[in-house]
Amino acid sequence: MSGVASRRRGLFLLAVVAVALIAPTPGCSSTPDTVDYARPYPRAATRGATLDIQVFRRAQEIEFTNTTATAYGPSTLWLNGRYSRPIPGLAVGESMTLRLREFRDQHHEAYREGGFFATLKPDRLVLAQLETTGPTDEPFLLGLVVVGTGDEE
Repeated sequence: MSGVASRRRGLFLLAVVAVALIAPTPGCSSTPDTVDYARPYPRAATRGATLDIQVFRRAQEIEFTNTTATAYGPSTLWLNGRYSRPIPGLAVGESMTLRLREFRDQHHEAYREGGFFATLKPDRLVLAQLETTGPTDEPFLLGLVVVGTGDEE
C-alpha cells in the first residue's frame, strides 16, 4: 500500500510542477515603458517636399545623413506614420544612427526591431518623415527616402 501511495504522491507532485510551469505568471506582463514623447501621428500637419536624405535600415538601427544644404533644429522623426522619436537637430552633413526600439507610438509601444530573441516578426520600414517647424512655428512633415525596409535580413 505504501508503494501505491508513494507513486500517487509522486504523480501529484509532477502534476503540480507541470501546472506551475505552464500557467502564466502575473509578473511577466508586457506593459511598455512610458516615454514623454509618445503621441499620435500629426495627420493635420502640412506636407512638404521629400528631402534628399536616405534612411538605411541596418538590423535594429536606422542610419541617415543630412545631404541637403539646410540644417534642421529640434525635430521629430516619424516612422511608418506611427512611431516617433525626437532628435536634437540635424546639421548639414551630420549623420545619425538611432535604435529602432527608441521609436514609440501613441500607446508607448516600441517599434518591433526584430533580432535573434524576438518573439514577433519585425516591422518593415516603409515611410520616414521629419516633423519640424517653419518660420511661422507651424509643424510640417518632410519626406525622407527609405532605402532598406528590413526585409533584406
